[in-house]
Amino acid sequence: MELFNSIPFTFEGEDFEIRIFYDDVTINVASFLNGYPANGYRYQVKIPNECNAKKVLENYPVPELVEKCKSDIQKKTWGKLLKVIQESKVN
Repeated sequence: MELFNSIPFTFEGEDFEIRIFYDDVTINVASFLNGYPANGYRYQVKIPNECNAKKVLENYPVPELVEKCKSDIQKKTWGKLLKVIQESKVN
Protein backbone atom coordinates (compact mmCIF):
# COMPACT_ATOMS: atom_id res chain seq x y z
CA MET A 1 0.00 0.00 0.00
CA GLU A 2 1.11 3.53 -0.70
CA LEU A 3 0.94 6.40 1.75
CA PHE A 4 -1.50 9.08 0.58
CA ASN A 5 -1.30 11.44 3.53
CA SER A 6 -0.10 11.69 7.13
CA ILE A 7 -1.94 13.94 9.57
CA PRO A 8 -0.15 14.76 12.84
CA PHE A 9 -1.92 15.46 16.11
CA THR A 10 -0.95 15.65 19.77
CA PHE A 11 -2.77 14.04 22.66
CA GLU A 12 -1.62 13.98 26.29
CA GLY A 13 1.83 15.20 25.27
CA GLU A 14 2.40 12.46 22.68
CA ASP A 15 2.72 13.08 18.96
CA PHE A 16 0.47 10.77 16.95
CA GLU A 17 -0.19 10.66 13.26
CA ILE A 18 -3.09 9.39 11.23
CA ARG A 19 -1.87 7.70 8.06
CA ILE A 20 -4.02 7.19 5.00
CA PHE A 21 -2.86 4.34 2.76
CA TYR A 22 -4.29 3.08 -0.49
CA ASP A 23 -3.90 0.53 -3.24
CA ASP A 24 -5.96 0.00 -6.38
CA VAL A 25 -9.18 -0.89 -4.56
CA THR A 26 -8.64 -0.20 -0.87
CA ILE A 27 -8.24 2.81 1.42
CA ASN A 28 -6.88 2.18 4.94
CA VAL A 29 -6.75 4.72 7.76
CA ALA A 30 -4.80 4.01 10.96
CA SER A 31 -3.19 5.85 13.86
CA PHE A 32 0.53 5.66 14.63
CA LEU A 33 2.75 6.62 17.56
CA ASN A 34 6.53 6.80 17.18
CA GLY A 35 6.29 5.13 13.78
CA TYR A 36 4.34 2.11 15.04
CA PRO A 37 0.61 1.39 15.04
CA ALA A 38 -0.90 3.14 18.06
CA ASN A 39 -3.60 0.49 18.47
CA GLY A 40 -5.27 -2.42 16.74
CA TYR A 41 -7.96 -0.42 15.00
CA ARG A 42 -7.92 0.11 11.24
CA TYR A 43 -10.58 1.66 9.10
CA GLN A 44 -10.92 0.34 5.60
CA VAL A 45 -12.93 1.35 2.57
CA LYS A 46 -13.20 -0.98 -0.41
CA ILE A 47 -13.47 0.79 -3.75
CA PRO A 48 -15.14 -0.91 -6.74
CA ASN A 49 -12.65 -2.33 -9.25
CA GLU A 50 -13.68 0.16 -11.92
CA CYS A 51 -12.61 3.08 -9.69
CA ASN A 52 -9.19 4.31 -8.64
CA ALA A 53 -8.65 4.71 -4.88
CA LYS A 54 -6.13 7.53 -5.28
CA LYS A 55 -8.53 9.53 -7.42
CA VAL A 56 -11.25 8.95 -4.83
CA LEU A 57 -8.91 10.21 -2.07
CA GLU A 58 -7.97 13.29 -4.09
CA ASN A 59 -11.65 14.25 -4.18
CA TYR A 60 -12.81 12.89 -0.82
CA PRO A 61 -10.06 12.37 1.79
CA VAL A 62 -12.21 10.31 4.22
CA PRO A 63 -12.35 12.96 6.98
CA GLU A 64 -14.77 10.91 9.06
CA LEU A 65 -12.29 8.05 9.29
CA VAL A 66 -9.48 10.41 10.27
CA GLU A 67 -11.64 11.82 13.05
CA LYS A 68 -12.60 8.30 14.15
CA CYS A 69 -8.91 7.39 14.47
CA LYS A 70 -8.29 10.48 16.57
CA SER A 71 -11.31 9.73 18.71
CA ASP A 72 -10.08 6.17 19.35
CA ILE A 73 -6.89 7.64 20.79
CA GLN A 74 -8.63 10.36 22.80
CA LYS A 75 -11.23 8.00 24.27
CA LYS A 76 -8.61 5.28 24.85
CA THR A 77 -10.85 2.80 23.09
CA TRP A 78 -8.09 0.27 22.49
CA GLY A 79 -7.23 0.06 26.19
CA LYS A 80 -10.89 -0.60 27.01
CA LEU A 81 -11.03 -3.39 24.44
CA LEU A 82 -7.79 -4.93 25.74
CA LYS A 83 -9.29 -5.04 29.22
CA VAL A 84 -12.35 -6.90 27.94
CA ILE A 85 -10.14 -9.28 25.96
CA GLN A 86 -8.00 -9.99 29.02
CA GLU A 87 -11.06 -10.64 31.19
CA SER A 88 -12.49 -12.95 28.51
CA LYS A 89 -9.47 -15.26 28.30
CA VAL A 90 -10.08 -18.87 29.23
CA ASN A 91 -7.54 -20.19 31.74
